Amino acid sequence: MQLCAYCTTCICGNVVLSTRLGIVGAGQLALYLCEAAQVLGCEVAILAEAGDAPALHRADWHGRYSDGVGSDRVVEDFIAHCDVVTFDKEAIPEPILVLLAAAQEQGRIKVRPGIGTLQILKDKGTQKEWLCQQKLPTLPHCILADNNLSVEDLIAKLGSSVVQKTRSGGFDGRGVQILAPLQTREQLWNVPSIVEPYLPDCAEIGVVVARSHSGELQAYPPVSMAFDPQLNSLLAVTSPAEVVQSQWDAAIDLACAAITALDGVGVFAVEFFTTPTGDLLVNEISPRVHNSGHLTLDACNVSQFEQHVRAVIDAPLLPIQQATAAAMLNILDAQVPSAGFPSAPALLRFPELSATAYWYGKTPGNPGRKMGHITALGANPGEALAHARQALGKLADGSTEWAA
Repeated sequence: MQLCAYCTTCICGNVVLSTRLGIVGAGQLALYLCEAAQVLGCEVAILAEAGDAPALHRADWHGRYSDGVGSDRVVEDFIAHCDVVTFDKEAIPEPILVLLAAAQEQGRIKVRPGIGTLQILKDKGTQKEWLCQQKLPTLPHCILADNNLSVEDLIAKLGSSVVQKTRSGGFDGRGVQILAPLQTREQLWNVPSIVEPYLPDCAEIGVVVARSHSGELQAYPPVSMAFDPQLNSLLAVTSPAEVVQSQWDAAIDLACAAITALDGVGVFAVEFFTTPTGDLLVNEISPRVHNSGHLTLDACNVSQFEQHVRAVIDAPLLPIQQATAAAMLNILDAQVPSAGFPSAPALLRFPELSATAYWYGKTPGNPGRKMGHITALGANPGEALAHARQALGKLADGSTEWAA
């Protein structure tokens, strides 16, 4: 059998020799990365922090880290089980990144995306400065630290309605607040953060892009994104995005240009604001598979999770095909009754709706937390979203039974 230069794939693109993939993080993103990697023939090691860790149900090896004594040993054990290391989140403690960087320098592992890429993107302030340096279109902003700017300064530059985002640690809408209007300093969190104009009339779209080590790019069709107005977190995604062709093309071009400028390897999610005048502004970039790409599990010939694994282990990327419209709806804590739901990851199919519910197996009790998601197909995005909502209704009324 003829092998490629990296001795991990045959010329048809199928993995034939085991690569040991390590994932830092153990949430639902790591869960589906784990499943995709194992289908491709990889062994998977997970490095998890305290708390719920859905990916541990699928991993071949796992370790738990904390800030206490012994964490370095756990990380070293993890490295010993890996050939390639990737991430399911941005918020990786700096001591872990230092150990990963040292192991990569010693030739023991490859880290993808690169640690430098992760460090640029995991801090919203650093990411904003990078976007400006690259001349990529984005909102004006101010970086707050130690009360360095007055309310008058902020209003003069950004207007009276603003959004404040913590520089790190925010997810699922946490670390974000809308101040419309901004009137007093007391309204602002006194934490390192960025402040941007609030754009109530802008829609949001996203593009998930995969890039290989050799620079090959594959972009999924742009998606429209809807957010919960109270939680400020992603609620639903529909594909294809409801934009004109020129915006579609521009979003893909900008997303690919950004990931190329980062020299990124793996899957990245690029989120855009679309202004009433038709302009696109980069909101933020995530250096990992993303909630907005979950519908690729059922709508596309290759999911974002498989494409990410292929990119980081040097297997060929697959050309993306999507034959039908699709939607994804997040299942938030308290939307469905937790009694009787599995304590482990599970699937539930609704063939009559062309829908599938994915349950993460997390512990309930945190309002707004993502407990699972539903994907659905349809003749158009609206029909697909209606199917997803009908499936959610069936879950909420308790008329269905999960199978692990």
